[in-house]
Amino acid sequence: MKTNADPQIIRIFSIDDHEVIHAGLARMAERESDLIFLGAAKDVVVARRESLLLSPDIIMLDLFLREEQSWSLCLYLLTVSPKTKVVFYTGYGNAQLVDRALHMGASGFILKAASMSALPDMIRTVARSGQYIDPELLKEWVDSRRVPAGVSFNDQELLIVSMISDGMDNYAIAERMNLSFHTVKFHIGKLLKRTGENNRAGLVRFAKDRFLIE
Repeated sequence: MKTNADPQIIRIFSIDDHEVIHAGLARMAERESDLIFLGAAKDVVVARRESLLLSPDIIMLDLFLREEQSWSLCLYLLTVSPKTKVVFYTGYGNAQLVDRALHMGASGFILKAASMSALPDMIRTVARSGQYIDPELLKEWVDSRRVPAGVSFNDQELLIVSMISDGMDNYAIAERMNLSFHTVKFHIGKLLKRTGENNRAGLVRFAKDRFLIE
């Protein structure tokens, strides 16, 4: 019988708005002697409450919950339960999303297309070594980090693009970020050149197409 006292046991919690994902993870854990499925949450409110009460070893977090991205929830989970490892378990991924997830403190990024038979070993790798990136994304992510001039956004640039998406002009963005108008204009110009887009609307579309902003 698996018990929480066993030091080899890995306790898993799922946050996803699709019941079939919870059921699949539960069945997977039942077949493995070292995995316990603690439970699941389908929305942010339950996820916050249960993650604090249960303090799982690993949280499998979908990138989207009811069409909203889960970045802020990831940060919250890592803040309230620092020993817990968060793994993004999602149907979509690219190098920039992997980079952002790891930058926020997540310990892994796994695609839902991954074989369920291989998933336990992926989870064990996270628990034991602290990080796992799906092989389908690993090469793209490594290659992207080798090219400093590649198409990527740092946190400040993502904030600027998000505010453009919200309809703010350069003066309003400058005031909000405590930057000069010319500094904001310079950053936007760099992003336009880097992405190959011609205008601010194209820049927003570029970021949304890659799920970098909501």
